[in-house]
Amino acid sequence: MNGQCPFVLGGVPATNMNVRHRIQFSVGDAVFYICLPRSDGGFHSILLVRDIEMGLARKHARADEIGCAADYEPECGLSGDRDTALAQAGAECLRRNGIERVRTDGSLPMIFTAHLRDVGIDVQYDPQLAVLDRRTKSDKELAHLREAQAVTEEAMEFACHSICAATPDEEGILRDGDTELTSELMRQRITSFLIGKNCSNHHDSIVVTVPHVADCHHHGSGPLLTGLPVIVDIFPRVNATGYWGDCTRTAVNGEPSSEIVQMHAAVVKAKADAIDALRVGTTGDAVHQATVKSITGSGYVMGLPPEEAGEDFTSMRHGTGHGIGLDVHESILLSNGGGEILVNEVFTVEPGLYSAKFGGVRVEDMVVVTEAGPINFNRIPDHLDWR
Repeated sequence: MNGQCPFVLGGVPATNMNVRHRIQFSVGDAVFYICLPRSDGGFHSILLVRDIEMGLARKHARADEIGCAADYEPECGLSGDRDTALAQAGAECLRRNGIERVRTDGSLPMIFTAHLRDVGIDVQYDPQLAVLDRRTKSDKELAHLREAQAVTEEAMEFACHSICAATPDEEGILRDGDTELTSELMRQRITSFLIGKNCSNHHDSIVVTVPHVADCHHHGSGPLLTGLPVIVDIFPRVNATGYWGDCTRTAVNGEPSSEIVQMHAAVVKAKADAIDALRVGTTGDAVHQATVKSITGSGYVMGLPPEEAGEDFTSMRHGTGHGIGLDVHESILLSNGGGEILVNEVFTVEPGLYSAKFGGVRVEDMVVVTEAGPINFNRIPDHLDWR
């Protein structure tokens, strides 16, 4: 061995993105991945999958050796339970290779940890395992993210145009012909649009206005009204690649209030200032502080409203953004305490201002940080009128 500690990853690649990213293969059954240091300084990787998946895994998975539980049956035999048998086989594989200690990430299911420990293998948690690999995107990953954001922008233009082109009735409720436009209906239409683009909308979009907009993660409920801003946040997953888009815009049917116009200008400026601050070697904290400086410089405040605050209290109540890739929310955060930014990391930049009285404004772009500076993947405008 070369002195480096072996590591293991495990779980269902369709839902565990640390595993999927490592093996470049997705399947709906659990797998167990082992990486063993070699004496020449390299590594040898072993991937254990369900027996009926071995053919596909050998064609598509990134591993030196592909096996199944039966290839590493312990003396006591294998359990009839599929996941238990895989955990037993993983432990036996490590035992046969003379491994007494392994590193793993935070996503390893307890069933694997328990069986490793049962055979005397020390399992150590490494918080950076798999995280650093996923933060720096390859050219192929950048292409996947560009594609995902382009589809997201198509859905955004559809949604915002639908809102701004609707006809208000006597009560100011927006209508598409005889149909009342609600947050729920617009989310359904966005989902249908995305399904037509071979995308999944796992977490459902956000289409929110007064009064729920004061809660930054409320998905919205009830009718949409003329003159009030509607925050539309769409974050689909491209089925073919597994990569996510994430874009937010704000739409107003009719004339926005002067307060919303001012809030929108401040948010757009903060987005530009934050993107300008995105540089390799700086920190997520520093980028967020650029947002804070911009927001407060425009006359607004940061933080949740105090108990005594009135409905007109207006503030930004969240961080500047987050990493994105095979998960819609990845490390690191552009927020207080955010760590050092690496080359080819991709982030969302999404400042916002919120008021229970006036409504809310948020704009969000996807940006890759290159050695030459930030590159924005977004192409659509960030105005309020989408007619």
